[in-house]
Amino acid sequence: MRAILTTALLLFIGCPIPVESSGFLRLSGPPIAESLPLLAMSQQERAWAQDFEVQFIPWHSPDMLRAMVAGGQVDAAIVTTAAACTLRNKGVNCRVALLHESPVWIVSTRPGPDTLESLEGTLLFPFGPGEMPELFYKAAMTGRTGKVETRHTGGALEAVNLLLAGEGDHAMLSEPTASIALLRARAMADKGVPQLVKRVDMCKAWTRTFPGHSLASSCVAFFGDEADDQRLLAVFAKAYAGACRWVKENPGEALVLAQRRFPALARQIEQSGVDRFAFKILSGESARVDARFYLSRIRDISPDAIGGDIPGDDFFEVTP
Repeated sequence: MRAILTTALLLFIGCPIPVESSGFLRLSGPPIAESLPLLAMSQQERAWAQDFEVQFIPWHSPDMLRAMVAGGQVDAAIVTTAAACTLRNKGVNCRVALLHESPVWIVSTRPGPDTLESLEGTLLFPFGPGEMPELFYKAAMTGRTGKVETRHTGGALEAVNLLLAGEGDHAMLSEPTASIALLRARAMADKGVPQLVKRVDMCKAWTRTFPGHSLASSCVAFFGDEADDQRLLAVFAKAYAGACRWVKENPGEALVLAQRRFPALARQIEQSGVDRFAFKILSGESARVDARFYLSRIRDISPDAIGGDIPGDDFFEVTP
């Protein structure tokens, strides 16, 4: 899906930090839970093996991230798999170090079966026609006939507001926005707003449509010279897994770190009420297969959404 996918940019333009041979990485991520391990990796004291230092740089819009990549101001970032593919096809030296299966939900104003074909009424998509939420839905509906009318919105927040106003029946939302939506509905119950439920888990819906395939829609991609360093990508992936374990085991400390270093992410976590974090890293040959399969299904609908062709296997430098 499209990332959440410019003040922070201005702070770094004009003062790039070189990547030294001693091991220094500038890592970037949006305000989603998968950025917490990157933040944790920037700490001075760590409970896992990591032979490089990290500067974490938040990104708040796809345009901001593209500007930082083009300016050589980040070495790696959390992006959608489709966005990484597009960058590669546009000539950016880019390689995927690890893949995520990130949670995405169809949030509804009423309970019902957890299947896409059972949905009725109006389904709201963040962003416009031809953007990743709609393409993702169409791919997951392959071979099925839907009963919903679709409507596009200006973003996830607008979609939530329309649900609460009774102007939509369902919305496709990633976490933590999906959890935030449910909490907002509960807080406004006395005003007669619909009480929302997480109805369809899109990761499970994807696997039901395409048995044997996980939803490899999100990744950490490396750019520039660092993208060619296979050892670095493998070392990073191992350190990121260690940081994920630390965040899971220390959610309170992770939240305090976000409050200090990435307030936008901290607000998302606090508003969602999430007190435990789950990360699903996809690795090895199966992850490479799942990513290529996902990109193929999106390309079938819109080749422009991945920038054209699907890169070769060397694009996915995912370790066992």
